[in-house]
Amino acid sequence: MPRPRRRIIYSDREILVVHQPGESEHSLVTFSDLTTRPKRAAFWGDDAAAKLGLDAIGFVARRENWFPRASVDAAATAVRAALKPRAVAYGYSMGGYGVLKHAGRLGIGSAIAVAPQVSIAPAEVPWDERFHRFHRPPAHRGMRIEAGDLAPFTAVIADPYDAADWRHARLAAQAGPVHLLRAPLSGHGAIWLLAGTEVLAPILAAALAGDAAAMRRLLRERRARSTHWFRLMGRAAFGRGHASLAEALWARAAELGVPPAVLRHERAEAVADRALRLMTLGRREEAAQACRSLAAMEPPSAQRLGRAAHLMLATGAAPEAEATFHQALALRPEAADLHLGLSLALASQGRAADALAAAAAGHTALPQDTDLGAHYGHLLNAAGPARQADAEAVFRAVLARDPRMGQALFGLASVLAARADHVPALLFATRAAQRLPGRGDVRLLQARLCLATGDAARAERRFRRILRDMPGSAEAQVGLADALVALDRRGEALALLRRAATDRPGDGALGDALRRLAAPARARTGIMGRLRRLLTRGRTLTAPRG
Repeated sequence: MPRPRRRIIYSDREILVVHQPGESEHSLVTFSDLTTRPKRAAFWGDDAAAKLGLDAIGFVARRENWFPRASVDAAATAVRAALKPRAVAYGYSMGGYGVLKHAGRLGIGSAIAVAPQVSIAPAEVPWDERFHRFHRPPAHRGMRIEAGDLAPFTAVIADPYDAADWRHARLAAQAGPVHLLRAPLSGHGAIWLLAGTEVLAPILAAALAGDAAAMRRLLRERRARSTHWFRLMGRAAFGRGHASLAEALWARAAELGVPPAVLRHERAEAVADRALRLMTLGRREEAAQACRSLAAMEPPSAQRLGRAAHLMLATGAAPEAEATFHQALALRPEAADLHLGLSLALASQGRAADALAAAAAGHTALPQDTDLGAHYGHLLNAAGPARQADAEAVFRAVLARDPRMGQALFGLASVLAARADHVPALLFATRAAQRLPGRGDVRLLQARLCLATGDAARAERRFRRILRDMPGSAEAQVGLADALVALDRRGEALALLRRAATDRPGDGALGDALRRLAAPARARTGIMGRLRRLLTRGRTLTAPRG
């Protein structure tokens, strides 16, 4: 059957929109996933649409951009002109976000979002770090899903056992009328449930009819006869300690046609899942044994050995992890995560020089990898003042490749703070805090730098927020006391430190800070003089220059 003639109806630097005419009385509107990129006039879901004879419009992202509102709004006129009176939107993961965010404003009546996000903004979803690095504040302003964004009928398909995906799904349901459809134990790859036109066609029809019950029934039927279902259920059973049941499920998957190589991979993933579950339960030795079993599987695989080594490291078996990382690197020396893991395994054994050497070797071999580069920069910085210039150069090189890389921003801020370049250090620390919102060490550095640049009032507010989230942080308590002293509120600072020292009598930092502050005035002169000089230097750095 000849493919329908396609035409590009909108294009800008962020998205491409393609119209593929069809004989259907409704339109299918798809939003591409994270990895699909424009290739001539292809779009996500185009083959299925052609086989079903559907009139289709495909939004294709030019990068990992989560379909910025400005671009979709600019395309809206052309899209509405091509839409048939009834339409259904469909997308997965990043594309699922596009469905949730834009279907309503495009005038689409029905929508299916599979494993979507409600936002990737670090401040809005600090608990899901998977996509924070793709967040761009100017393009993603007002990113979170709101009621006005949603189509009149919206269904979200997600795995209730996948903590991040299900949390996003529940937040979508809180935004407005959304039907939550469960895809248990499918993980983030729940899209496989809709693979194939024989499943997609009735699901789309049910969505157009606004029939959530029919969609649930279709998904149940799909699971019951799917090879993927038996494969994934076997993995879930093994991960929970039911090895015999897992083998029976995998045997059924094999009968239904799952290739042996796929089942070998599934067994390996199941062993890794079991190790993670045992760690969660605090059974570290059993978890380490599961990692050994994973590493011993045949044939040898760099990916599997690397997974086993990372898990071994998490169980505390650093020497075994080191040896396993070496085995993996012998098979795949170009893998940055293996170089990084080896360095971490060495550091965990207190072998700082060896860890630095391993990171240096990895960075030399793979200078383009930003995660490995940032790790190397932090180890250089930890090596002391003599290596801080090298650390700065590495952090700046990483940021030249990825200006939003949180670890590199934090590292550069730390280097600049160590040499008292407080104003630029604060700039980088603030950017790092935006990229790494859950990191207490980043927030503490930012608050300290506010104090060092003379903004004691802002420092006080930041330290109080940190203590609200981290009540036992001695560093935040000492920092807050320093901010109060700078604001001429010594009595409050003294009371704060006395309470903190009472609550934590063995904390040396709190005890030292209390003794300094409680010392007689003459003894405090040196301390206060140093603080005044610090603040004066901060004011000098921030003063405008003629």
